[in-house]
Amino acid sequence: MEHFDFIIVGGGVIGSAIAYGIGSRGYSVAILDGGGEAYRASLGNFGLVWVQGKGQGAPDYAEWCYETASLYPDYAQRLLEETGVDIAYRKPGGLTLCHDESEYDKRVKIIERLARESRSGSYDCEMIDRQKIQAMIPQLSLGSKICGGSYSPHDGYLNPLALLKALHIGIKRSGGTFLPGMTVVNLRHKNDSFIATTSLGSYSSTKIILAAGHGITPLATMLGMQIPVAPQQGQLLVTERVQPCLSIPISGIQQTLEGSFVVGLSHRNVGFNTDMDTALMKQMSQRVVDAFPQLSRLRIVRGWSSLRVLSPDGLPIYQQSDSCPGAYAVTSHSGVSLAPMHQGHIVDWIVEDTEPNNFQAFSARRFDVKETAH
Repeated sequence: MEHFDFIIVGGGVIGSAIAYGIGSRGYSVAILDGGGEAYRASLGNFGLVWVQGKGQGAPDYAEWCYETASLYPDYAQRLLEETGVDIAYRKPGGLTLCHDESEYDKRVKIIERLARESRSGSYDCEMIDRQKIQAMIPQLSLGSKICGGSYSPHDGYLNPLALLKALHIGIKRSGGTFLPGMTVVNLRHKNDSFIATTSLGSYSSTKIILAAGHGITPLATMLGMQIPVAPQQGQLLVTERVQPCLSIPISGIQQTLEGSFVVGLSHRNVGFNTDMDTALMKQMSQRVVDAFPQLSRLRIVRGWSSLRVLSPDGLPIYQQSDSCPGAYAVTSHSGVSLAPMHQGHIVDWIVEDTEPNNFQAFSARRFDVKETAH
């Protein structure tokens, strides 16, 4: 049986970032990846590295998002130097548009709440009027419904498929092993080692990290952890290519470097159903046209749906097993945004047992506390 210092179950963005970080420190690491392209959140990610609006009621997560955004410029450059892959990261700031006064008022309350909850008493995101938004995007005329919005200088975006490619190249160059088609069917803790049995054989390791997305719950149970996650469907639409005219990401709307507009404005709780909803596609398209009427001429050339991996409160879960020390569970619906943190802080935690500040806020035990309270 082949043995590694670390085994990671799941080869999406989260598992790959952790594997790259571990391999870069000289340890032997293998990713066991079962595939399952239809459900992989990494392949349907919108590519935003977003700060504004995140962390209501969870100041530790708000700070986590701010830190990862501050790390991303150097992280993207390092990936380019180490792997030769440009992940097309840009950080021009980001906008959230308000289509009427009620949306504007709701957004004001969100920003004010985040400021109150922050440890500094401030929050670097401002509400701006229609005129300021128009000045930021002079090549597109705002629709009459847009009354204002919020702007954060910390927001940015990237190509999520390029990020995943860079991580996989980095894993290989750092000596890691990627084993595709390896669906893990059983996990055991025996004699201070972990044994992962797959459809094609078994492997052992000193430590094991579960980053299996929607498959994490039953695997975690085998190692004494309760990791609750559920799928949330998101639909994406892609238009034909046109000349670049939107140089700033907007929550739910962005233009790629190649010229296509990508629209992602949906959240559906429909289990593991990945069927497209045509009525919802029309609603998404109409909201874009309401914001930018001149985009009504563009053809939609592609659409698909993917499944976000969500914990009950929407925040990441980082957990080590009490009964099987050396077994870890890592899950988050913001795998792209948090890649620098996963490759850095999370690897520190796993390899060196060094926890970041206020790290217990992301333990799965928080759900036990809430359950007891009720």
